[in-house]
Amino acid sequence: MAEIQTPPKPAEGELTARTDDYGLQVNAADPYLKLLTPDDTVLAYKGGDYSLYRETLRDDACMAPFAQRRLAVTKCEWQVDAGADDPLSKAAADWLREQLQELEWDRITDGMLYARWYGHSVAECLFQPDLVEGKVALADIRVRDRARFAYANDRGAPFIWRQDLGRWWRLPERKMWTLTTGADHDDSPYGLGLAHYCYWPVFFKRNNIKFWLVFLEKFGMPTAVAKMPAGQYDNVQQRNKVRAALQAMASETGVILPEGTEFEFLDSQRSGTQDYDAMRGAMDNALAKIIIGQTASTQGTPGRLGNDELQGEVKNDLVKADADLVCGSFNRSVARWLTEWNFPGATPPRVWRMVEPPEDIGVIADRDQKLYALGWERTDESFQETYGAGWQRKAEKATGLTPQELMQGAAAEFAELGAIAAMRNGHRSDQQALLEAATSFADRYHATIGGRVQELLDFAETSGDFETFRARLLEMMAEPAPKPLAEDLARGGVFARLMGRMRGQR
Repeated sequence: MAEIQTPPKPAEGELTARTDDYGLQVNAADPYLKLLTPDDTVLAYKGGDYSLYRETLRDDACMAPFAQRRLAVTKCEWQVDAGADDPLSKAAADWLREQLQELEWDRITDGMLYARWYGHSVAECLFQPDLVEGKVALADIRVRDRARFAYANDRGAPFIWRQDLGRWWRLPERKMWTLTTGADHDDSPYGLGLAHYCYWPVFFKRNNIKFWLVFLEKFGMPTAVAKMPAGQYDNVQQRNKVRAALQAMASETGVILPEGTEFEFLDSQRSGTQDYDAMRGAMDNALAKIIIGQTASTQGTPGRLGNDELQGEVKNDLVKADADLVCGSFNRSVARWLTEWNFPGATPPRVWRMVEPPEDIGVIADRDQKLYALGWERTDESFQETYGAGWQRKAEKATGLTPQELMQGAAAEFAELGAIAAMRNGHRSDQQALLEAATSFADRYHATIGGRVQELLDFAETSGDFETFRARLLEMMAEPAPKPLAEDLARGGVFARLMGRMRGQR
């Protein structure tokens, strides 16, 4: 049996509390180590200051969809599953579940999801000893400002600037939870976030709005023009009075004009508002596609995909990827550390979020009903997993009869079923007999009432008006029916009554 190695003790307490004395110098703490710089070209071009990307989140077209994307993850229920079926692994999962329930796991997840925007996130794990159970407990997880940390080329623990030491200081192992995303290779611990792609659309949009405001100020209202009499323009005092009157016209409801001065307004002949609005809309669409992959969720109208359902699937794919990113990183680091410290030999548990919507119970019930008709039914365990707890099979009523009496009762039930089957067969024969009689009666239509109907049709053709036809119809109704017709109707009535009595006897 392989010997279980004891992991290093956790670094307790808070080591990276924010202070204002950290610098930006790049000095390696070890001569054999070299601190890496971000691969983000925009960030490098602007001096490596992350506040540049923080400013992009002030744009509504960035903040709204990115907040929507984060909220779609944190609203999903989270769960902790055991890494294996052995009792020790299950105990590790139960203990970690209790730890996360004491923390604000949704807040922590939301903070770590900013790695999608900046490229990486850094959180400090505050461990503390549990004196009651003798374990290493998790007091809190605090997401730190990523700009304060640097990484070396050995991909070890991150560095933080220590003003008191005058150099970068490497943090202890198994202390900082780091999350990197977006880069196209594993050699960039800084990652590459969505802000890298959103920076230029936001830049173009802001400059477009700036020029738009200039346009509105310049052409939004007519320009006032003053015409002074000849000889007055050279008078500086008179010219200042006219200029003051022009300025007052922009804000005052009434002005006093110098004598002999004429005022008129020049209206703008240019209309370029649509150009600025189209530019803004194009940049907003670009930002929505970068952040959530489509535009329908943010603007309420279908995007170029042409299918709202398909666009919803695109967004759901991103949400699932974000949830897997945070949970997977936590499972590979913090969850593993706590398990190795507190439950040596156990398989680390798995934290995950239930992103997929639950299947409709009505659809499941309909499917189970169809399968039951084909001879399949669920086991009790499968039924509880699908429909939840609180169900039990319907109990059969106790009869209190002996087996012999039960057999006699079953025989009587079978006999009753046989009688019912015979009655149904008799009903079918009655229906067939009635059908044959009706068919025979219909076949002799012309021999029975055909003559009277033809007579009535002929009279309708020759009658001059409705009243005459009505009077003739009443006369025909008063006349006795032909004898063959009366006999056929009488025989049909007797036949129907006899069939009813025979059915009652059966």
